[in-house]
Amino acid sequence: MRLSLFTLSCVTALIVLSGCSKGEAEASHGTAKAQKTVREVVSPILGDYNVEISATASVQPSPDGIVSISAPVAGIVSGIQAKVGDKISANSPLITIRSSDVSDAQSSELSAKAALTQAQHVYEMNKELFALGAITVNDLALSQSTFQQAQATVKGVSQKLNYLGASSNQNLTLRSPIGGVVYEVGTHLGEKVTTDTQQPLMRIANTHKKILVATVYEKDIAAFFVGQEVSIALDDTGSKHLQGVVNYVSDLLDSENKTIKVYIQPKVDSPDLRINMFTTITLAVEKKAVFRVPKESVLFKEGKFIVFVKKGKGDTFEPLPITFVSDDPRDDYSLIRGLPEHAIIAREPIAMEKE
Repeated sequence: MRLSLFTLSCVTALIVLSGCSKGEAEASHGTAKAQKTVREVVSPILGDYNVEISATASVQPSPDGIVSISAPVAGIVSGIQAKVGDKISANSPLITIRSSDVSDAQSSELSAKAALTQAQHVYEMNKELFALGAITVNDLALSQSTFQQAQATVKGVSQKLNYLGASSNQNLTLRSPIGGVVYEVGTHLGEKVTTDTQQPLMRIANTHKKILVATVYEKDIAAFFVGQEVSIALDDTGSKHLQGVVNYVSDLLDSENKTIKVYIQPKVDSPDLRINMFTTITLAVEKKAVFRVPKESVLFKEGKFIVFVKKGKGDTFEPLPITFVSDDPRDDYSLIRGLPEHAIIAREPIAMEKE
């Protein structure tokens, strides 16, 4: 009888404990469920904010500082004396071309000089004959005219050879008209070349004439206009910089990257700006009547920027399309438009999308 009572007591205790454990588990689950629905929110405030818009820019030679080197005669490239990146001075040899036109010009020069010698001899002799009364004044004038024409012919042929830069029989050397850096080489050894100026053999850039080509996102392009001043970083920290002026904003959009080119002229030349290097340009602007919100609160979905706005006093949120204005690169905040005043939004809408 005692054993039965003891057994009954144990069973009763187990039932009670089981009930307690189940109740505690349900209570714990309910608490967790309640905690799961609690969302962190923010209250954006409408205001005017100063922000900086930054973009990557490459240093390029200014169009008015580039000299194109073309072949003055048809021929074959027999030598290339400079390569891309080489610093050169004015009159430096660049390319050697082997051309029959050169030998023709040299032959013409020899013939012209021979004709000049003959014409000079006849003219000198006629001056003596005229003094003796052996020839008329017309004969003297004719020989003088022939002599002068021969002089002009020799001068013209010699100038042509100097222009061609003939260095030896059938060879001419193209030389740089300015000092600078070799920006582009458009030929190779053995290539047949013509006098087509649309296909230069080499391009020389004046290193003192540069322009920056910035790649600006479409969302920021409205802040740029011709004549506007920007800052050009000369080091990674941005502590050293130059000032530049926007001189052209392209109207072509890169549809893949959603960017537009902006061309900036440095106010002063600097050796720190080297052709083909990359730098960062920064523009300080004031954004008026915008909301400042955490970047994580803005979600880009199906081609639109949205935030989740709290409805009523409960825990209900619904998506609202907004206008994205810009990001502040100095912190984790974005500027937007399109919210009603005193709106409350979810801090992390991405979490709501995953539920």
